[in-house]
Amino acid sequence: DIDIMRALIEHSADLTGVEPDGEMAASHKVLADHIRAAAFLMADGVMPSNEGRGYVLRRIMRRGIRHACVLGGFVSNFNQEPEPLMYRLVPTLIVSMGEAYPELIRAKSLIEETLKNEEIHFGELFKKGAPDIIEIAKKLESGELFSGEIAFKFHDTYGIPLDLTQDILRAKNIEVDTDGFKKCMEEQKAKARAAWVGSGDTGTDKLWFDILDDVGPTEFLGYDKDQAEGKVLAIVKDGKRVDALNQGEEGIIITNQSPFYAESGGQVGDTGYLTSNNVKLLVSNTKKQVGTRWRHVVDVIGVVVNTGDVLQMEVNTNRRDAIKANHSATHLMHEALRRVLGDHVAQKGSLQDAQRTRFDISHPKGISYDEITKVELIVNEQIRANTLVETRIMGIDEARETGAMALFGEKYDDEVRVVTMGTIDEDKEKSFSIELCGGTHVKRTGDIGLLKIVSESALSSGVRRIEALTGANAFRYLKEQDEKVSQVADILKTGTIDVVERVQVLAKEKKALEKQVNDLRKQLAMGGSGMSNADDDIKEINGIKFTGKVLDGFQAKDLKPMVDDLKQKLKSGVIVLVATNKGKASIVVGVTDDLTDKIDAVELVKLGAQVLGGKGGGGRSDMAQAGGSDASAANDAVIAIENALAG
Repeated sequence: DIDIMRALIEHSADLTGVEPDGEMAASHKVLADHIRAAAFLMADGVMPSNEGRGYVLRRIMRRGIRHACVLGGFVSNFNQEPEPLMYRLVPTLIVSMGEAYPELIRAKSLIEETLKNEEIHFGELFKKGAPDIIEIAKKLESGELFSGEIAFKFHDTYGIPLDLTQDILRAKNIEVDTDGFKKCMEEQKAKARAAWVGSGDTGTDKLWFDILDDVGPTEFLGYDKDQAEGKVLAIVKDGKRVDALNQGEEGIIITNQSPFYAESGGQVGDTGYLTSNNVKLLVSNTKKQVGTRWRHVVDVIGVVVNTGDVLQMEVNTNRRDAIKANHSATHLMHEALRRVLGDHVAQKGSLQDAQRTRFDISHPKGISYDEITKVELIVNEQIRANTLVETRIMGIDEARETGAMALFGEKYDDEVRVVTMGTIDEDKEKSFSIELCGGTHVKRTGDIGLLKIVSESALSSGVRRIEALTGANAFRYLKEQDEKVSQVADILKTGTIDVVERVQVLAKEKKALEKQVNDLRKQLAMGGSGMSNADDDIKEINGIKFTGKVLDGFQAKDLKPMVDDLKQKLKSGVIVLVATNKGKASIVVGVTDDLTDKIDAVELVKLGAQVLGGKGGGGRSDMAQAGGSDASAANDAVIAIENALAG
């Protein structure tokens, strides 16, 4: 009854037309509570997924959606189209709590879009699974138990929770075998536990903590230097601490200080060399161990290296410069994405190596070509401005006051490193990009050279992945694209400036020719062998006209229109068409309206599908379709249906 929750409950009642305090009051309350929880999680950067905290969010959303289904009458009439409901409550939630929690306002579009997509997706799964639940229930007597194993299958396959299955069956006075359901759930959990073998690092954890206690943390010098001297404090080989590494051996070197950046925050570790008069070690990677100890993964290509040796440490600067350019470009791209797509955009993961930057963000739908172009223009404008990249160490609270973006789920010390780059935004009175970051960066934005986004794709629900190139790699990519356009122009005997127009003309001509060929093939299939005379291809089985054809190389989508045409020719009868293409087969069965009371197209198509190596089949009594993996059995499928009609 408190104002915050009551407003959501009243809005839910208005949208569904169901009294807020009547028999369905519990569903209104659950919906209000779960929309609040889901919205807060998404505002904090959590997105629905099938694992971890994302799975917790999805379970919360699914439970809310279930009650939205109940309130909307979708459970009792699953043939209707479910109307997404939860996302429409978001504005009311923001009115109630947006002032106290402004993150809700910034993430409004993300929350609404994600909720809507989840509701639509769940509705589609529900429509696929619910009819099968009802079909199985028809075979049960009132009071009988619905199989817990089958209920679990619907939960596992379609995401239909047990309580929703129980709601569907309650009207028929059928209960679910919950003990059987729980048993299946436990078996699945046991299999998951058995499959998990862990990281394998448990046995070495003590080793690394002992080394840390013995020699202390590594001092990182790499923000200002790419060369330095370091003393070998410990050597590890095959998971054990040793005194030396010999020529040809691989191991891990621990030094008191290092200019090598250790892999973290999405930035890969540095490579390079450790050398002295008699020693040369190739550093293939640098990683952190127990947070503050640098591990230099090395191959010994000189003579022996011993604990206590002092080595000259040299980072591969060409590689590091490429990594720095990609990392700094990611900061600029992050802010540009927020300006183009909205403030809901937040980093969900990243990888910066010498080749490219890979950046994952929270966004509920695909990023259009125009939006990508805008992001590229904004970032490259900042690169051309060639502003100084500044880093400052400050307290975490002070850093947040500057507007620095922190990543959800990241742990920060009391003192943090703030990286600032880009032109000053006069409206906001701050630099273009301000982020908390421990990585290495270019000195000026101009050092990045150029940014080109090369791909955008879906990573998971509500998360998009962007890959981009910088500097020489971006130039090479653009050069390769230019060469491809030139090659296409040569093939088409036209200039590069006219390539698009020429391709459009050819595509249009190709489409017209394909339609012409397809129409001719249909005419040949339906009339070219005597169908027009209604003699050669029509049989009579038990007084019913029947025609069956196998059409090699036809598309499944062409079958239904052809069956409709053949129905018009037959006036009364049964038609079976099987299309074979690349080893697979599609079958469509049509029954004229005057025969549907005694012949079911769905039953016949299931029979044909079984012969073709497929399962099931669906449709209506007058038209049904199925598929199979064995195109060689196409004629046998037609014969099987003939035999069924013959009785």
